[in-house]
Amino acid sequence: MTAPLTGRRVAGLATAGAVTMFLIQPPADLWPLAWLAPLPWLALIRAEALPAGWVRVAWAAGLVHWLATIHWLRLPHPATAIGWVALSAYLAIYLPLFLWLARRLVHGRSWPLVPAATLAWIVCEQLRSSLLGGFTFAGLGHTQWRWTTLIQVADTAGAIGVSGLVMAGAAAIATLLPGSLLASSGRTARREQVASLATAALLVAGALAYGSWRLATVPPPVEQPLEVLLVQGSIDTELKHDPEAAGDVLLEYDTLTIEGLAADAAAGRPDLVVWPETMWRWGLIEIDPAEMLDEAVVAHTLPADAPPADPVVRQAQARAALEAERLELLGRYARRYGTHWLVGLDKQRITPRAAGGAEHFNCALFLDEAGAVLGCYEKMHPVMFGEYVPLADRFPWLYRLTPLPAGLTAGREPVAVEIAGRQVAANICYETALPEAVRSLVMTLDRRGQRPDVIVNLTNDGWFWGSSELDMHLTAAIFRAIEVRTPLVIAANTGFSASIDGSGRLLARGPRRATATLRVAVQPDGRPSLWLAAGSVPLWVCVAVAAALAVTGPPPCTGRRPSPTI
Repeated sequence: MTAPLTGRRVAGLATAGAVTMFLIQPPADLWPLAWLAPLPWLALIRAEALPAGWVRVAWAAGLVHWLATIHWLRLPHPATAIGWVALSAYLAIYLPLFLWLARRLVHGRSWPLVPAATLAWIVCEQLRSSLLGGFTFAGLGHTQWRWTTLIQVADTAGAIGVSGLVMAGAAAIATLLPGSLLASSGRTARREQVASLATAALLVAGALAYGSWRLATVPPPVEQPLEVLLVQGSIDTELKHDPEAAGDVLLEYDTLTIEGLAADAAAGRPDLVVWPETMWRWGLIEIDPAEMLDEAVVAHTLPADAPPADPVVRQAQARAALEAERLELLGRYARRYGTHWLVGLDKQRITPRAAGGAEHFNCALFLDEAGAVLGCYEKMHPVMFGEYVPLADRFPWLYRLTPLPAGLTAGREPVAVEIAGRQVAANICYETALPEAVRSLVMTLDRRGQRPDVIVNLTNDGWFWGSSELDMHLTAAIFRAIEVRTPLVIAANTGFSASIDGSGRLLARGPRRATATLRVAVQPDGRPSLWLAAGSVPLWVCVAVAAALAVTGPPPCTGRRPSPTI
């Protein structure tokens, strides 16, 4: 192997890797360099010994990397800067974990670098995409979203499988480079180089061959695709939370919708108009029959000339009137558009069973051209600390420590609605960043005989002021479409609204932090995939295998430890 490294050199390599791995992600987006970006970290794996304290140095480099990569998390509110630092500090743990596990396999198990680094990277990405709610943005494989043929393999092992391919390629290159850091010398080293290059080449060639076959199996286009009008406003999130500005939000989105419908009038009305998450600012109300309304509220709600009725009947009439009042205006706009409308809004369920007397939901509401409600999807995966605080349902005072007025309640099941003969399912915001959540949506609806022909994502990325968060969010959706072989369209406030087919091809995209309407024709896909059948089980097998190998067997050869000069 290579000579032991000094502490200063360890710090230099760890930091260099933090920089190169940042540059391959948006906003720099130097994606072809992803096959070279891990080289500094791979040098740390190959080194014969590392000085005491290398774990702290690696964690610090990981912290620098993540602070830069998810800098946009500080933008929504001054308080989110705390979350930005805390999340970065947590994600930074995975760099020393990757180095430790890969070194354990290389030095303790005598594994070649390519399988060792590949397995260690897959394990780390799988853990960070699953633990504490999961964080999947900025995966190594995400950098390759433009290489459509390569990324088709995501329908077998997810986006993390693509990350493993890229790491395998980088590790093979690492064994070929001259110099004391990355390449060994002698006949053994040459055999390793040949074997490493052959292994990586076979993996990539196999992925490309598989991708070519999958692209050749795309179903032929249907004569009548689902026509969808995606409406993208550009409303700063602060404006959305101004109660007096709700009318301005409505005016912008209504104007864009009418203009979008008029622009394609010759093509006829689209089958569906979509507004982004929470862009209808007057939330729905749902009242639990167990909730006893104050008599003054009942009297104010019911007509003054209403005939006398039993108190129970009056309660039911008042509940129905209050619920219908919020739907009346929605129905008026649905009739104005003359087609199906999917709109993002909030809903409050008033119930004595909830702490504080109410539950709050982030919803996607389906209405028909007459304004009748066809279905309402309640977001099933709220964002921790962004949309709810753990344990705050029992201790509501925790919300006083955050900028959140209240937390969201998780919905219980996916919803699909038939529109123009197609099954249309909705999800909301970062649910497209959760591979298993999207898989569960498709599988649950498929068991009901409602496998979606398209998934519609409603999101509000106005929190992030046109930053690289928009790029990362869109990339996540591309991989979800491949994994479940289902087209995915996005209506996003401030962008990126988009249309993605079941092969992950970006067919249309709205502008960054600007208004637009996109009329897209969605072709159904519906092909089976290994990901739909098995999900992340193979990835968890990798985690289990790595754990078993790491905790058993001889310790890695560390060699003589140099002075930890940094």
